[in-house]
Amino acid sequence: MKFRTDLEIQPTERKITHARPVFGIGSCFVESMGEKLKESKFQVITNPFGNLFHPLAIENALARILSLTKYTPDEIFKFGEVFFSWDHHTSFSQISLDATLNKINSELELANDFIQKADVFLLTFGTAWVYRIKEMGIFVANCHKVPNSNFDKYLLDDKQIQASLKNCFNLILDINPNAQIIATVSPVRHTKDGIVENSLSKSKLISNLYDVAQKFETVEYFPAYELMMDDLRDYRFYKKDLVHPSDMAVDYIWEKFSSTYFDSETNEKIKIAEKIGKAIAHRPLNASTTSYKEFLYKTGKKIESVESLFPKNSFEPEKSLLQNLMKNAD
Repeated sequence: MKFRTDLEIQPTERKITHARPVFGIGSCFVESMGEKLKESKFQVITNPFGNLFHPLAIENALARILSLTKYTPDEIFKFGEVFFSWDHHTSFSQISLDATLNKINSELELANDFIQKADVFLLTFGTAWVYRIKEMGIFVANCHKVPNSNFDKYLLDDKQIQASLKNCFNLILDINPNAQIIATVSPVRHTKDGIVENSLSKSKLISNLYDVAQKFETVEYFPAYELMMDDLRDYRFYKKDLVHPSDMAVDYIWEKFSSTYFDSETNEKIKIAEKIGKAIAHRPLNASTTSYKEFLYKTGKKIESVESLFPKNSFEPEKSLLQNLMKNAD
């Protein structure tokens, strides 16, 4: 008997290798994929504005990054004890205006520098619901816990969604006409909007993303949402909040992503990186034993032997940690 639907995805002809920098932007799901890419030693930057959920916020962030339009004091606001930007996630909020600006513009500069060489773009759209602040008449990326009475809530219509998606893709292609754009709809459930409202939102994103992607040769749709909802399709694959995919679910989606976008050589490199990562993470009962010191020495030699296979300085964090472990073992 068959108890689940196995979603088969055809491998893409254009493969992602370690030589191709990856830029990710969107919901917290892109963070999960970004962490997997980082662990696998890809050159990657994700969410330099923090988690962004709707197309308008992602479009705005891409435009600011590509134009390197820095934020000014009049774009920073205060609520309670912290300063924030309506374009950014709360992780950018600081207790002083200067600190907030410095953090925002530093990330903006890093993203602008990285995006010049990025060859693969991973975009994850989370919702079609948006909030517009009444006082200013602008759509915000995050409400920063400001009372709901200050906002009007809207569901983007098809024309708005399609226009924003096209702008996102065109912004990327303006800087890299040959960029590979992988678009997804986040499997994270926005239950705070309501169960029915979440389904409506996701369906609008999927429908419009499918239509727009057909008009761009370099845009591909990866079914992260469908893998969660139609393949796994079980609450045991969610975290306790019943909203975010569990680590097991993320691993499963990552495996599907890997089989779609990586060739055998790249997958072998990923295995090497994973093995070194596990070795570095290993902690013995007694760190002063000769056997553990030999283990650390061999791990260091292993890193030296494979460094040339990966982008420059990929293993600097591991090498630094290894030096500290060896000092502590003496």
